[in-house]
Amino acid sequence: MHSPTYLFLFLLLPVLLFGRGIPADLAWPHIDTNNKPGTYWWWMGSSVDSANLTWNLETLHQAGIGAAHIIPIYGVKGEEKKYIDFLSPKWMRMLAYTTKEAHRLGMNTDMSTTTGWPFGGSHVTPKDAASTIEPTIYRLFGGQSINEECGAGLQAAMAYSESGETVDLTETVQNGVLEWLAPAGEWRVFLLQQTGTKQMVKRAAPGNEGLVLDPFSPASLKTYLQRYDDSFAGYGTAGVRAQYHDSYEYYNADWTDDLFAQFQSRRGYDLKAHLPALFGFGDADVISRVRADYRTTLAELHLDYIRGWSDWSHKHGWITRNEAHGAPGNWLDLYAAADVPETETFGAARYPIPGLRFNPDEISTSDPPNPLILKFSSSAAHVAGKQLVASETCTWLRDHFKTSLAMTKPEIDQLFISGINHIFYHGNAWSPKEAEWPGWMFYASTHFEQKNAFWRDIPALNAYAARCQSILQSGAPANDVLLYWPLADIWHAYSGQLLKTLNVHDTDWLTDSAFGGLALSLMQNGYAFDYISDAQIEQLDFADGVLFSGDARYKTIVVPQTQYMPLGTWHRLLDLAADGATVILHKSLPADVPGLAELTDRRAELQALNANLHFRPAGRDMLRAAVGDGAILLATELNAALNTTGARREPITDLGVKYIRRTHDEGLHYFFVNHSDRAVNGWVALGEPCTSAVILDPRFEKRAGVAAVRQEKGKTEIYVQLESGESCFVRTFREREAQGRPWPYLEATDRSLTIDGSWQVDFIDGPELPASYRTNSLASWTSRGDEAADRFAGTARYSITFDLPSTPAGDWLLDLGDVRESARVNINGEDVGVLWSLPFRIPVGRFLKKGENTLHIEVTNLSANRLRDLDLRGVPWKKFFFVNVFYKPFDASSWPLMDSGLLGPVTLVEMKKKKF
Repeated sequence: MHSPTYLFLFLLLPVLLFGRGIPADLAWPHIDTNNKPGTYWWWMGSSVDSANLTWNLETLHQAGIGAAHIIPIYGVKGEEKKYIDFLSPKWMRMLAYTTKEAHRLGMNTDMSTTTGWPFGGSHVTPKDAASTIEPTIYRLFGGQSINEECGAGLQAAMAYSESGETVDLTETVQNGVLEWLAPAGEWRVFLLQQTGTKQMVKRAAPGNEGLVLDPFSPASLKTYLQRYDDSFAGYGTAGVRAQYHDSYEYYNADWTDDLFAQFQSRRGYDLKAHLPALFGFGDADVISRVRADYRTTLAELHLDYIRGWSDWSHKHGWITRNEAHGAPGNWLDLYAAADVPETETFGAARYPIPGLRFNPDEISTSDPPNPLILKFSSSAAHVAGKQLVASETCTWLRDHFKTSLAMTKPEIDQLFISGINHIFYHGNAWSPKEAEWPGWMFYASTHFEQKNAFWRDIPALNAYAARCQSILQSGAPANDVLLYWPLADIWHAYSGQLLKTLNVHDTDWLTDSAFGGLALSLMQNGYAFDYISDAQIEQLDFADGVLFSGDARYKTIVVPQTQYMPLGTWHRLLDLAADGATVILHKSLPADVPGLAELTDRRAELQALNANLHFRPAGRDMLRAAVGDGAILLATELNAALNTTGARREPITDLGVKYIRRTHDEGLHYFFVNHSDRAVNGWVALGEPCTSAVILDPRFEKRAGVAAVRQEKGKTEIYVQLESGESCFVRTFREREAQGRPWPYLEATDRSLTIDGSWQVDFIDGPELPASYRTNSLASWTSRGDEAADRFAGTARYSITFDLPSTPAGDWLLDLGDVRESARVNINGEDVGVLWSLPFRIPVGRFLKKGENTLHIEVTNLSANRLRDLDLRGVPWKKFFFVNVFYKPFDASSWPLMDSGLLGPVTLVEMKKKKF
């Protein structure tokens, strides 16, 4: 029992450190509605009723959920007569009732500005629908003619000779027919036909089946929103907090009606004169530049579209949540255009936490969430001064009903570490209370639903998330480095395709770039950073030794190797340096300017700016050019350059611990997460000096104490004991001693006790309770040959008495071993706590006594075995669209039984206080 796995920090306090009063230094912020997690709330067929709306909301509220995001989708078979058409008067009355009930309960209500996804619906005409461009290309020689019918969507008819002559044939089209006789020479004729994508709203609800909206047309958006204006007339905001726009990857468009005019206005030249390059003919550099300009124009139009939707929402009194990822645009600007930028996770990351199981038959084959992708949303929020950063959270972590609460924690912690502070579970389907089990369910979900067995213990997860978010939504970000995102480099690459969408599944645009490599290096080396766009750099200022944007303060800005940088960006970086900032260029100066217009003049200007920089050696692998009161550093080794700027590296990352920092009035809040497979036990230097610090364990409200802090070689060090899978907050104080009880650092003695003997097992909560039994050997309750236990989803109580031969001294740690899947612990009639995450250990010294002790452990399993039983018996429960995690027809009948209950071993380990 001397294993280092028993040397950890946050499960080694008594559950109640204090009485009713908790010193302010050790207290959590007041928990408000926004601190609590929200949930996607699918209205299937919108066949809702007032009584069940109240029941659904009350159960969400009782579980600790603070927001319900309404997404109407397809309906349930057999319920067709109860369907309510989207935005009909009855639907609006149901919405108003919902928000009134939510307000009564202190909850928020958000809604999608559509049904299913993306924007679109029954009122979208072909004129306003998403469209694509279809080129038809002819090769002619002098004397040959063309006679072709052109559809109503003709955008251009252009002819180009090998000698460089261009002829616009568009106006020659008569009665829908192009007739043209080619002059001497070789010609290519391009007919560009705009056609609808015919894409329909995905998973649309009744009353909103129809075409997807054009995502590049603010004018079409305005027409689209008129239906909402009319429906909400007389309802005001209807009590809705936020409107929502889903991720872009479900759009499938690459054109819009006025693209040629928009391109001319924004890029300064006529795209029709360069159609060969747009479609891949001619000089490679010209092709790259024309396509970059085309992509830039569509990106700007989509940004105008999102801004138009956000402005419209504000006029109605709503805030906005936008998922920018997937868009062929500048994610940072798109996220920042909303009040609440929102990212998403899809699938499960493979964390090496002992006990966190990864069965390939249960997990999506999609790439796991990439924290460098997640940072786009939080970076946009930090730089733009947005308080909240949301996430569509835990989508498809495992196959249906195979996700435990313990499996959600590392995914949620990764979001927190990435700067997200306003999570929305994916999700919860509105279901009538009287619906037969498993109730109504959405097909792509981790089922945060009332009829999932883990609902019994989900309040503990939600309380954890709320405490974390109460701090992560406070103060300001404390990141030191801004990392420039050279989007023009992406627009100039990928010459094999017309429009480049940036999605979260195929991430070569990030991982294969100099920017992505640098971001990964910064993260691995312990630097806290945010991304920044060209437009955001234009708004950046420097004063009093820091770069700042709103409340966010930064030490420096880092520019990765960049091929194409807009002149405006380079001018602004040089101006910031002149004001006193230090700008770090990694390996090289910007090499070129993006786009085609006025290329010669712009290139000459860039070269002149670069030539005016006079670099001198400034240390190993680094050159420095003085610019006004500041400097441009040209560095091949980034750490040395960052050290000159005062950027704070956090050494705890060398131990495999992840972190995020935020400010508070007297210092910093650190959030530490150990996703490694090793325990941390020792002194760790903090990047920011402090006088004192406290530690708070977000799993338990009253677990907090003053940390051991020392000053060593000019660094502040804090003693950290953090087990694999654990997390904590550290609150530092710059100038004073923290007040409160010390954190009791403990370590294992050689004294331990295995709790064995005759266990009484009683099934206490769930349907069709199996028969009780006694056992001397802890094992899955599915191993006993009891068919009722095999299909059971619910809770069993394990009871045993054991002797403690002497009066407890110090503290004792209760280790439950293997738990499938969450547990409530009671000792001698007192509730000790809920264990829902790894590791399943808790200090229990204050509950023990000399002699006989009684231990009750209530263990709740997953619902997978019950779902399996339904399919084995052929019960027709799938009354709605439903697939498995691989998007194949769902059938659980071939699933093996999942272990359930307390597998142990259960042990007590005596702990002693660590001496410093």
